[in-house]
Amino acid sequence: MNRSKISSVILWSVISAAFIGPGTVTTAVSAGSQFQLQLLWAVVFATIACIVLQEVSARITIATSLSLGGAIEKKFGEQKGFWIKWLVGGSVVLGCAAYEAGNILGGTAGLLLLFEGNGKVYTILLALVAAWVLWSGQGKWISTIMTVLVGMMGVAFLLLALNGNFTFSELIFSSVIPSIPEGSALLTLGLVGTTIVPYNLFLGSGISKGQTIPLMRIGLTISVLIGGLITIWILMAGTLVGNFSSFSGLANEFQRKIGMVGVYALGIGLFAAGFSSAITSPYAASIIATSVFGAEKKNTVRLVWGAVLLIGFIFGISGVKPIPVILTVQALNGLILPLITGFLILIVNDRNLVPENARHAGWYNIILLLILGSVLLIGLNNIDKAIVTALQLTSSHFSLMAAVSVLTTGYVGFLLYRK
Repeated sequence: MNRSKISSVILWSVISAAFIGPGTVTTAVSAGSQFQLQLLWAVVFATIACIVLQEVSARITIATSLSLGGAIEKKFGEQKGFWIKWLVGGSVVLGCAAYEAGNILGGTAGLLLLFEGNGKVYTILLALVAAWVLWSGQGKWISTIMTVLVGMMGVAFLLLALNGNFTFSELIFSSVIPSIPEGSALLTLGLVGTTIVPYNLFLGSGISKGQTIPLMRIGLTISVLIGGLITIWILMAGTLVGNFSSFSGLANEFQRKIGMVGVYALGIGLFAAGFSSAITSPYAASIIATSVFGAEKKNTVRLVWGAVLLIGFIFGISGVKPIPVILTVQALNGLILPLITGFLILIVNDRNLVPENARHAGWYNIILLLILGSVLLIGLNNIDKAIVTALQLTSSHFSLMAAVSVLTTGYVGFLLYRK
């Protein structure tokens, strides 16, 4: 692999570092501990879907020389595009801020497994180091740091995964044969939702400028595949434990099964996952400020990522759980990903925007529509779950959400076919 391809992989490592956070660790370990390898296929599907959507987002920017926000405005008109940009971009930035506390606390939890100390002191140190990295404003430097952290995660969780008791044929079978055991529907959706992250589509669009489409595809595909492999290894590590309720309890389970090496591996992996996401979440918010809202002044961009980092730090250091805010943002982001996916499908198929030599084959739309239906189901389910939790209802409405997803996807497919 030549230097330009290696540089592209390093650049796109930001994406894999962004979606593997404490939430991914929690979801994948839970899936492995409760259902062993039965939900492995969901990670494989999510990884492929992530590559496809990120590729479309980046290809639009490379082919049109427009940011994702600019492409939305040109496609839907200045007035309508303005409101779409604020709805989508504003919700995604709020999402970055709402979950930043979990990123910082995840990194802190990893450090506490590795070293004795005060959790609040570690929280302050992580926030300060993240601020220092972001203040540098050097995208290449951030990508290099993310590459190192992804490597740390990979080695740590692979070490844990290798202690699992399963055969190669079982891994292959579970990776390609869909199975949704009773009680696993929410975890299945969670594995997909934690891999395809809305702000990553804006982040990928922002960092793709200056690349060619072939070079982008190489860097993006390798980086996201590595991220998918790490998620698989986390799930495989989860099969070693019978119950997962806390990271300290998980460390005790690993220590009982494979000794202190399991505790150290979990600590390193959790720290790398939390710290990398604590950097990429505010970084993505700054990219959105530039590419969607047109912020050009360096101080304005710093104000955006600084606000996201500060909000996460305040909630993290105080121990206050911003449940109402998180539920509201969760509901908003539940709609944002399928909305962005729908916009991407319409934009990339617009002959007035994307030149013929940069457009995909017709069969590619089938894959995009399948992904749209999946992320729409995830989004509607998250909204339903937030409402059920907020109103303390007794049950969710999964069947209704599935029906709405199928009908909506069919309508979008009809629009494409008519064109």
